[in-house]
Amino acid sequence: MYKNHSKYTSTLIWSILGLVFGILPNLFWLFMLISCIVLKEYEVSVIVFSLFSIMVGIVFTVLGIRGINLILAVSSCNWDFEKDADGIVGMDTILKDRGKKKGGSYERTVLRAVEKGYFERLTYDRTNRMFEMSDRVNDVNDYRNRFVGKNCPNCGAPLKIKKGMSIVCDRCGQEVKG
Repeated sequence: MYKNHSKYTSTLIWSILGLVFGILPNLFWLFMLISCIVLKEYEVSVIVFSLFSIMVGIVFTVLGIRGINLILAVSSCNWDFEKDADGIVGMDTILKDRGKKKGGSYERTVLRAVEKGYFERLTYDRTNRMFEMSDRVNDVNDYRNRFVGKNCPNCGAPLKIKKGMSIVCDRCGQEVKG
């Protein structure tokens, strides 16, 4: 497991609380606001307090959703890290597995999780866009000695190739030598 369980659990709890304290009061105050309008009993204090409470509820809901997105990204990345054999996982591999684009909101969420300490026993090399699991890679820079980062000459897909070996690009089928 590479996820930091204490951070993961506390964020999960706070996210659920944010959703509960965002959605439920919003429903109540929205009902109060609609009741005032339907019954044509426009009491300014109730309307102002309802609108204020709805805005606060929206903030809690957005924070809850953002936390849940972070938790889902941590869980899915952790799954990729667990199934990897050589201790090195490329950001492009993670994005491709989920059908996400480079530089999108999912990548920013994963990088935020790394920066905030949601992962343990791994580092992220921004230059090479690679995650390195410290319990599987003896030397932090070991992959630089074992792997060559190349782009497929046919389609331009980023590839991780062992030196002296060749692989077939999973995007276009072109054989690429390391």
